[in-house]
Amino acid sequence: MEQTSDLRDLEGGLFLYDPLIWRALRYFCAPPVSEEDLWTLVGQKFTAVPAALSDETADVIREVLDPVRFPWLPEGRGPSVTERESAVMATTALWALELLRTRRRGAASKEQEGQVALTLNQIGYSLDSTRGDINVLDVLKRGSYSRERKVAGAKCDVPIRLKDGRLLAVECKVSNGPKNSWKRLIRECGGKSETWRAQFGTQVVTVAVLAGSFDLSCLVNAQKIDGLWIFWQHDLGALAEFVQSIDS
Repeated sequence: MEQTSDLRDLEGGLFLYDPLIWRALRYFCAPPVSEEDLWTLVGQKFTAVPAALSDETADVIREVLDPVRFPWLPEGRGPSVTERESAVMATTALWALELLRTRRRGAASKEQEGQVALTLNQIGYSLDSTRGDINVLDVLKRGSYSRERKVAGAKCDVPIRLKDGRLLAVECKVSNGPKNSWKRLIRECGGKSETWRAQFGTQVVTVAVLAGSFDLSCLVNAQKIDGLWIFWQHDLGALAEFVQSIDS
């Protein structure tokens, strides 16, 4: 708020002085603008705002600043003490809630990955700690698995090289409701499955390990996606049996 004169001085030069402030300013918008949406509106993906895009970024954010939280902006004046305090508190709460949700999803996914790894260890698979993208299946040794790596350009939570030579690409997904479940399962897992099969054909099988609340019709539709299998975190014994049945 101080750097922007209570959001009244939002110019491209701000991003030259502080190229990371855009991460905070996303939460001053109504609704908050996701990183991907901002990149789309500006026309380029970035970590720090490039000098060439500073004015465009300022214009995009300025257009969608929340007039309810910041009523002084449409009126062309400065905020009262009460307005400023209320705006800061509301924005802080909004930002903190979103960070908490993001970190909880990340923690839940990491827990899933750990449980999948433990299950694989129990059936004789070993961890391959090699890093780097998997663009050729032989990068990963048969009978081994890896932690998060890119497979054919798309991130895979737990890539597994089966003993028969195929790749089992495991995606760990947690959903807290029906709407979110479509994004996690159909868009993310289904989309990646199509990408991987386009690269490797039937030599790759995609597995979604799920936890939380998923819409029933979403689960039904996911099972119609070619090359996608579904297992539940609370019953990873079924995943172990699946892997062993392929290996036998």
